[in-house]
Amino acid sequence: MQEELKALETVRSELSKLEEKYRQRADKERAKVNDVYITIQGEKCYTAAEIDEFIEADRISASQADRYIDRLRDKQAQAGQKGRLTQSERVLRILENLIKIQNTEISDLERRALLEQQKNERWEKAKAQGISREDWLLSEEEKERELW
Repeated sequence: MQEELKALETVRSELSKLEEKYRQRADKERAKVNDVYITIQGEKCYTAAEIDEFIEADRISASQADRYIDRLRDKQAQAGQKGRLTQSERVLRILENLIKIQNTEISDLERRALLEQQKNERWEKAKAQGISREDWLLSEEEKERELW
């Protein structure tokens, strides 16, 4: 069980390294995705609200604004801004799930090892008191039934 626990901890460690690598990539990709804009009269516009300000200032017409907004939305969709994940974000999600699974498996193994250790300690005490293995096993079974 110790070898399996060490192996799982090694896998978790390697997954954590990969997670950090992809977290950095995902942050960079997200920054690029979020930096989508169109230029109107030399000024960068990131949202439709900013384009609307040009209409209010009588710098462009409503039909021009509609075309700019359509272009902005097209660029945002291509960049993945509309609720989509970048490739690195998808990989990151998978890695996070795998790490959760590893953590659960490690916890389960540690819990089983602790229970086994406690059981051995109880056996050693029973043996020191002169209780036979058969009688001890029967009492252990009774304890388990009581727990259920």
